[in-house]
Amino acid sequence: MAPRGALLVLALLCESPRRPAAAPGDGQRTWEHFSRLPFPGDKAFLYDTFPEGFMWSVGTAAYQVEGASDKDGKGPSIWDTFTRGGNRIAMGDYWITIDNPFVVAWHGYGTGMMAPGVKNEPDLPYAVGHNLLKVPETERRPSSLSVAAIYPPTHSDRMLQAHAAVWHLYDRRYRPLQGGKVSIALGSHWIKPSKTRRENLRACQCSLDFVLGWFARPLFVDGEYPSCMRGRLSARLPSFDAAEKAYINGTADFFALSHGPSLSFQLRNESLKFGQTEEVDLRMLLYWIKAEYDNPPVFVVESGWFVSGSSRTEDPKHMYYLKWFIVEMLKSIKYDKVRVIGYTAWSLVDGFEWHREYGIRRGLFYVDFATPDMKREPKTSAIFYGKLIEKNGFPPLLENKHADGVFPCDFAWGVAANSIEVETTPSQFADPNVYSWNVAGNGELKRLEGVVAPPAHRVRHCADYAAIRHQVEQIRRVRVSHFHFSLNWSSVAPTGNVSEANATLLDYYRCFASELLKANIAPVVTLWHYTGKRSSLPAPLEAKRGWWCNDTVRAFAEYARLCYRQLGAHVKLWITLNEPNAKELSYEVGHNLLRAHGLAWHVYDKEFREAQGGKVSLTLYMDWVEPAYSFTLRDMVSASRVLDFRVGWFAEPVFGSGDYPSGMRKWLRQRNSMDLFNYHLPVFSREDEQLVRGSYDFFALSHFTTSMVSEAVEDKYIYEAMLEVHYMFDITWVMSSYRRSPVVPWGLRKALSWVSSRYPGVPIYVMANGVDEDPARFQDSLRVYYLHSYINEALKAYLLDGVNLRGYFAYALSDQRDPNFGMYGHVHDEFIVKSSLMHYRNIIEHNGFPEPSAPPQPCPRRSEPCLGCEVLARHSVVGFLSLVGSALLITVGLIVYFAAKRQE
Repeated sequence: MAPRGALLVLALLCESPRRPAAAPGDGQRTWEHFSRLPFPGDKAFLYDTFPEGFMWSVGTAAYQVEGASDKDGKGPSIWDTFTRGGNRIAMGDYWITIDNPFVVAWHGYGTGMMAPGVKNEPDLPYAVGHNLLKVPETERRPSSLSVAAIYPPTHSDRMLQAHAAVWHLYDRRYRPLQGGKVSIALGSHWIKPSKTRRENLRACQCSLDFVLGWFARPLFVDGEYPSCMRGRLSARLPSFDAAEKAYINGTADFFALSHGPSLSFQLRNESLKFGQTEEVDLRMLLYWIKAEYDNPPVFVVESGWFVSGSSRTEDPKHMYYLKWFIVEMLKSIKYDKVRVIGYTAWSLVDGFEWHREYGIRRGLFYVDFATPDMKREPKTSAIFYGKLIEKNGFPPLLENKHADGVFPCDFAWGVAANSIEVETTPSQFADPNVYSWNVAGNGELKRLEGVVAPPAHRVRHCADYAAIRHQVEQIRRVRVSHFHFSLNWSSVAPTGNVSEANATLLDYYRCFASELLKANIAPVVTLWHYTGKRSSLPAPLEAKRGWWCNDTVRAFAEYARLCYRQLGAHVKLWITLNEPNAKELSYEVGHNLLRAHGLAWHVYDKEFREAQGGKVSLTLYMDWVEPAYSFTLRDMVSASRVLDFRVGWFAEPVFGSGDYPSGMRKWLRQRNSMDLFNYHLPVFSREDEQLVRGSYDFFALSHFTTSMVSEAVEDKYIYEAMLEVHYMFDITWVMSSYRRSPVVPWGLRKALSWVSSRYPGVPIYVMANGVDEDPARFQDSLRVYYLHSYINEALKAYLLDGVNLRGYFAYALSDQRDPNFGMYGHVHDEFIVKSSLMHYRNIIEHNGFPEPSAPPQPCPRRSEPCLGCEVLARHSVVGFLSLVGSALLITVGLIVYFAAKRQE
């Protein structure tokens, strides 16, 4: 909202009926209204088009583009005084100029005079209109105008009267001939309550009254200032008599709104926030205007964002802010029924940005200020805006529509957990104490002091572990066919020597796997799970520099052999390494991890595959990376480079050529040759290449979100110098509550297609896919939306893209083991089923998203496990007594029945 000091007379050819004013204060219901909207459905992107006849425009300002006085015959303006008056920084008055830039420019209004040079009413549009209708002060520095101690409130009185004079002039002399419309452009911030109390809502209402309502209420309601202003400023605020109110009220044919960076987040006078929080939200502001002023037609006359002054033609940040503002405006029209009639993108070209001077750029066209002819080039935002106007919005595309269809019958539906609860001592009959019952008549057990039962010499059974029973039952309720969990290497072999393995823990893992199978759930086991800074290696190996050491590689192969031998009868899907492609790991460590995986795969292939019939691979972390601007080759190359370094680093040696991606080697070679870095990829020996290449039975990936990359440097804190990319996200994306992780369902489809195209025909499993959400929300609507949308994109990859997708695992089972990601809540040792679990189960039961009219899929029905039968099979005496008891009950029942019949 840059003040231009330029006459803004917006002549709109469309006519709209005048509406009665709304009751003052109705806008206060805005915050409550939006707090009730469904999340994340209301935040999801809206694919739709604008009404026919919607007006698209772009704006700029004369002073910012044409220059100062003495240029092309122009005389001095108020902005020459502002921008050139003295050494503003060195003299210490820089901040004074920013906070109160218009005192000198408008001081004549405070004396009761009209603007300089105005002699009679017919001159108004030409003499005073230059600095009148746009009201640059209102847009640029509401804080300067709103506090009487800084700027006399009487100035607004004069400006409103001057505006009314111009409106009446046009209405009387020009409207019959030209048929246009006249308004005054008002700028505003948005504010949200710091708490949900009534007094906070009133404070928010007052904040908007002081900025937007100051001019809007006299024009659109009753010719009077808002009651909040009158109550707080009292006599310092001018008042209008009845004639003046009638003269001012109604002198706006539409509501002209300015919104963007110059007001948003820049209310320098904290008192205008009334203790609340300022933010950018065009949709809520439009709704507030609708409620407060009885839904007038609204023309957004200035909207946009800015990028760094060092940027050139690539401005993805500006582009995505434009996209956000426009889609929020579209939601206002379609959902909230706000009468928005037009939108203006600001600005057409780069220019002088007031107190920021040339430190930022806001134009759709890049201007090279260093060239004599001020060379201009369209930016990415200009191309985007032009395409958007051409399509009149965001028409629904085929790839954005929901897909109907089902997965194959043998599709693996699973749920994942980083770890499981371990209980090495069976809880059944493990308590040696002796108790007496109901001694006090209260039905309680009382332990007898000093009395201990002799040890029970009974055979332990897997079902004796309460932790196993409880976890298996939790998993069974999800209706999944597979469960993925990780072993703890440092617990299984604490010394790193498998000859000293923890037999008790291995027995527990074996019991857990066998109990899963009895519940018709196939276990999927990871041998080593990367846990970041917390090492999961045995302590002696960690002391030898961990994965930097070849001893760890050999020890891992022995550990894998031990696990295959002990658990292989129950486990048919193995993951050697889970997410080893973490970017914080060095290339030397990654090289040894690849060798360890290759050794572990070959151990299974040579020694266990024939007998056990299982499959082995590794899981790679694969969030999708999208070019910030898909029409720019440089951004596409940047995205491909990031994928090579993130995924191809491990995928290409195993699934492809047996060496690291050629792009990685070339990029690092170039950077090292310029002495920028000292990164060196290890070289595979012939033996290592044969060890690693082809060491897979399927491609497993974990995917959670999507990011964007651009070569344009905007924020040094999210710029990765080694890859020369700037990370960002589309501001229209739904964000998770805790990690602020973008929810981008189509990213999974693109990731699956990338793997399929790079390694054709490889079976693919999504081993982990989930989102964080507030653990207190058991109605976890974001996770419901996430699972539904991501699984549907996986279905598109399978049905439409021909991806050989074999399974999908939701992450995670419960908040106890994986905080904020669980489908079970965990509060005070109690597990609570969340909405997402029931939704995921429903998708599994339908094997996807079948068409409503489609016949049932002819799949073999899975048999439900008979848990009681398994107990009876283990305890033959119990089974025999149960059979006898059942026969006895049936016999007694028959005797009673026939005896009663005989009496009748």
